[in-house]
Amino acid sequence: MLLRSASVLLLAFVTPLSSHIPSGPSAQEKVERSIERNTTEDMRPTNCRVTLPSDGVYESPSPEFGPSRTPSQFYFGTDKLWTVLPADGTWRGPYPGGARDFVYSDKLPWHKTPGVTGPLTIKGKRLDGPAPFFVETNEPFAYNPGGIVGGISIPTYGCWQITGHYDDQEVTFTVWVTSLTKQKSSSHASSSDILPEHSAPTDVVPRVHVDGETAARALVYKVLPETPTAARETNTYGAVVLQAVIGTDGRIHNVSYIAGPQALVQAAMEAVRWYEYRLPVVFTEPYTTEEMQEVDTTVTVQFPPPSD
Repeated sequence: MLLRSASVLLLAFVTPLSSHIPSGPSAQEKVERSIERNTTEDMRPTNCRVTLPSDGVYESPSPEFGPSRTPSQFYFGTDKLWTVLPADGTWRGPYPGGARDFVYSDKLPWHKTPGVTGPLTIKGKRLDGPAPFFVETNEPFAYNPGGIVGGISIPTYGCWQITGHYDDQEVTFTVWVTSLTKQKSSSHASSSDILPEHSAPTDVVPRVHVDGETAARALVYKVLPETPTAARETNTYGAVVLQAVIGTDGRIHNVSYIAGPQALVQAAMEAVRWYEYRLPVVFTEPYTTEEMQEVDTTVTVQFPPPSD
């Protein structure tokens, strides 16, 4: 259990904070260089074929959903699964304030066939450069069985292919993710000039220990690790086990190595730095105060054997 006895659990997301995980070379440096390059290129490249209204507008089955197309957005998908996309095929986000900040993070509404249960899985793959491949899981609303207001978080700027999967339905589209402003490239302002810095917490936050298997069930956003070239050349694969603290922001902090192939440790740490969890909020009697908890746990990152 993730909470003390006589407490009530509420799952919630909170705003990401800065990382305590040291970043290393290899894949992460490539991603950061890609972020820097793309912030100076606000125009979508011609080889990024984004999904537009000309690719098909889904006509909503009920007037309660409003018009299927407006100057700023349109519905896209099938009768069993559909979502809302920008009319110009572009998602715009602020310049990230830290290495672990997503360049774009927002709600993304989906609609599905009522009566079918199960989570909505969103997968993202960058098409025009190096970036983590991510998987995000969202649960339907109990009070609105036909609606899922999922989140979408993109780790780097670029051309992204997004696939929503629910039951036996899949909807795939492509978007261009770019900066909200050109402040970084036009004025050479630092990230602190563009985004406010996070203030350091002053209160002591209670911490509970949770086994890795239980914590994994609360994982809602993850990226797949990239096997380093040296590990591929030596046919190194397997599981890396890390000790970590899940902060009150739902993100991994204070990660350290426990076991697994040394050649894969840095890549495992680079992957978990993007993980996001549902966190327990403890309501104490008489349910008038709430208290966030940090979670001390283990994280296992799997590196599959090379495919034949």
